[in-house]
Amino acid sequence: MNTGLADKILKIESSRRKAVTKQFPFLLTPVLEIKRFLIKLETSLPKYKLKKEINSSKLYNITEHSSPLYRKYNKRELDEGKIHNIKIAIEKLDGLIIEPDKVFSFWKYVGRSNERRGFKKGLVLSDGKLLEDYGGGLCQLSNLLAYMFACTECDFHERKHHSRDVFPDSGRTIPFASGATVFFNLIDLKVKNTYSFPIKINLRITGTQLRGSISSTEKIDYKIKITEKESLFCKSARSGIVYRYNKLFRSYYKKNTNDKIKEVLLWENIARVIYDESLIQNKIEMV
Repeated sequence: MNTGLADKILKIESSRRKAVTKQFPFLLTPVLEIKRFLIKLETSLPKYKLKKEINSSKLYNITEHSSPLYRKYNKRELDEGKIHNIKIAIEKLDGLIIEPDKVFSFWKYVGRSNERRGFKKGLVLSDGKLLEDYGGGLCQLSNLLAYMFACTECDFHERKHHSRDVFPDSGRTIPFASGATVFFNLIDLKVKNTYSFPIKINLRITGTQLRGSISSTEKIDYKIKITEKESLFCKSARSGIVYRYNKLFRSYYKKNTNDKIKEVLLWENIARVIYDESLIQNKIEMV
């Protein structure tokens, strides 16, 4: 038995309590809007202000990534809505320059993803349930951005992975939970540029792919890859709930020789599995 993991799961299951806004639903909207207003004030600070102009004629690629726009388990119309929503967001985010010590905020630039601003319905995960809502599917974009930033030296000021493992793996090319969930603007993706030079976000959509890269004004002689360790599925002996667990590391390699320079723990992830455990091909451990 993995005692450390069992303790973490026990803490998760013991800390579940009913929020005040669930006991008194009429408080939910005003409480959320007050929080959103305060967050908007915070992200109006100068450190969050980014631009799209850069004083350099030469840019160097730090990292790049792509993900499929159409998913095996999604309805086609929801994927179409998601793609429409991502296109709106890309118009706001593509080309943003993050100067040294500046902080990128996903929601500051995407804005509220409602019908009035042209967003369509897509798939969203809310309280462990798959639902349809305006702006649905933007998590695919935040996932891509989080993964790319993870392959840089940037610091994550805010990043939350999905607390649920939604679908069985199907053609996965990157480690589980290497992205970021978002929910306007209470759950954000905020990343600080810790380099001594500016970096640029590049995003685009092809017929079947969401593609992105992060480039810089200076050449870097190493590369960073995200590696996964201690990956497993486990079942709580206390509740019978199945969880997925892993640790993700930033692994540094020399570009010319591919020799490993160092390895740094980035994230530790625990997520509840919400699909049938019979679809899990790996062994499920009891904890």
